[in-house]
This record gives sequence, C-alpha cells and structure tokens, in this order.
Amino acid sequence: MKLIIPFAFLFFVLTSCQKEKITIGTNVSETFYLDNNGASMRLLVEGNTSSHTFLLFVHGGPGSSSYFYNTDYISQNVENKYAVVYWDQRNAGGSQGNSNGDQLNLPQMTEDLKKVIQLIKYRYGQNSNIFILGHSFGGLLTASFMTTGDYQSMVKGWILADGSHNYPLNDTLTRQMLLTVGQQQIALNKNVSGWKTIVDYCNSHTGNFTFEESLQLTAYAEDAETFFDKVKEINLATLIDYDPVQYGWPVTSILFNLSYSSNASFNRDLAITKFSSKLGVVTTPTLLLYGKYDFVCPGGLEEDVFNRINTLDKKIAVSHISGHNIMLQDESFFCKEVNAFIESHR
Repeated sequence: MKLIIPFAFLFFVLTSCQKEKITIGTNVSETFYLDNNGASMRLLVEGNTSSHTFLLFVHGGPGSSSYFYNTDYISQNVENKYAVVYWDQRNAGGSQGNSNGDQLNLPQMTEDLKKVIQLIKYRYGQNSNIFILGHSFGGLLTASFMTTGDYQSMVKGWILADGSHNYPLNDTLTRQMLLTVGQQQIALNKNVSGWKTIVDYCNSHTGNFTFEESLQLTAYAEDAETFFDKVKEINLATLIDYDPVQYGWPVTSILFNLSYSSNASFNRDLAITKFSSKLGVVTTPTLLLYGKYDFVCPGGLEEDVFNRINTLDKKIAVSHISGHNIMLQDESFFCKEVNAFIESHR
C-alpha cells in the first residue's frame, strides 16, 4: 500500500525544516527539531551525509537521551562512513514542549518515529538509506514500528542492540538469568552477599510479575552486571561525567525529562506490552546484538526475534565483555558489526 503523507504534515515539513541549513558533506553536524502533536523533538545529524546513508538511534528509557550514544568512538568509526541521527524522543533528552502526558504512549511514539524518518528523507533526499537501531526500550519502540502497516518499507535494516520487544518475556528471562548465574557465582564464592539477596528474591518471585516486581528485577539486573570486572560500568553519573559542558548537553532538560518519563503512568502499560506474535510480518534485514552480561535485556530476547522474523537475512552477534550498553562497553565490536551490516544492505 502506498504511504500517503497528509497535507498538514507536508506543510509542516516545507515550512519548518530550515532548508538553508541542510548540508551534504563528509563532516556534518546539524541540529533541528521535529514538532509533532505537542512535542518538539531534538535531532542531531552528524557525519557523512554525502553517503546518503543514515543510522538512526532509537534510545532507551523511556526518557533517556541519544546524547549518551554520541561518543568520540562512534564519531570516529561510524560517522566517518555514514551519517548518524541522534533523536531525542518526546519528553526525553533535549526535546522540548509541554509535558503531554496524554500523548506519552507507544502508538504516538511510533508515529513520531515514522515522521522522523520522513523528515530525514525530505531533508537529505528520498533516496536516503535509513537504518534504525533500538536500544533497551528502543527495542520495543522499533518493534512497534516494524510491525505497523508497511512502515518497515521505509528502512533498509533493523538493528536491535540490547533491546526488548516483549516486556513480560523480558521479566521471565531476567529472573532466569539472575537465578542461574547467581547460583553459579555463589558456588564460586564470588560476591556472595550481593548474589544471595538477588537469588533469594528470584526464588520467592517466580512469575506473573507485578509492575513493582518488574522494577525490582530490573534494579537487580543493573546491579548484577557490576559484579563482573570485565564489564565497563555505565551509569547516569559516568555518562554525565563525560564533560557535558564541552559537548553542550542540556543537563537540566535531560534530568527533568528522564524523571518525568520514567515515572509516567504509561510505563504500566508498557510492562505488559509484547510483539513476539507480530514479528512474522518482518521481512527486513535484521542485526541482533547483545552483551553476554546483559541481565536487563537478556540474549533470549534476541533469540526470540531471530526465530520469529520472516527473513533469512538475519544475524545474532554476542559481545563477551559487555552488559546492557554494548555500544559503550564494547565499542569496537559494536561499530564493526553495525558497519558491516549497513555496508551489506545500503
């Protein structure tokens, strides 16, 4: 079915994308905003726009930020080849607008993602090759996008990096991994006190998890990866410590949006959201990346996607030194896999 763009959206694009600032080059850095349904969402495009190939980060959270992915390593090893789009979702990162509690939901955010892609193609050319990468909650959002109508036809490839497409399954896999690995580590006499607390919780909470139990499992999952010395520790404090002044981060906005979105009521709806049964419609090339020590979104999630999507052009790749933030904890592995995938399908 043809994608019909409403006149109102075309009017918005033609009048607000500031065409005079569009740059085609090998070392571009442009910031602009997408206004949609009460939100003004920040987009930073950096790198090689002359490649006509764009990697679009769909960040975690809800309420996190794409600022955290905009590292020197990615700049030097991905942006030199392709353009990278750092998109802050509504009520996240450097995005602006009203609180929009009524519009903070997965269907609306799916439409936001569609319009981000439409805007990128309008600005830089309809022949632009778009690859979407979902991390953590971004996995749920990109899974929604890929299984809605013919939206997947707008992109050349789908990348999941420590992403979740099925929150109930996610909770089950997190509990199983915490319990299994925790028992192994206790037997090895490693971090016994920390692991015992986690194992005892998992033994007393076995399924049909409440929202509060899901939050507790996630908290224990975040703790668990810090028990392994080979995993680089990543948390909000270490990210902010990257010198946000030098890089122009709006720290107040980032923290306010994170607090608002992470405590919003729609998180309870997300907790029961799952896309496993819908993944059969996906025929787009797919790359699935995860860290061996990711307890937050365990590798079984990528395996579920791999087994359900209806394309032979799919791959799972595992980092043996990372946890939930593969693009920050195993940068060379991440960039190598992403670059190879993009080069094969652009």
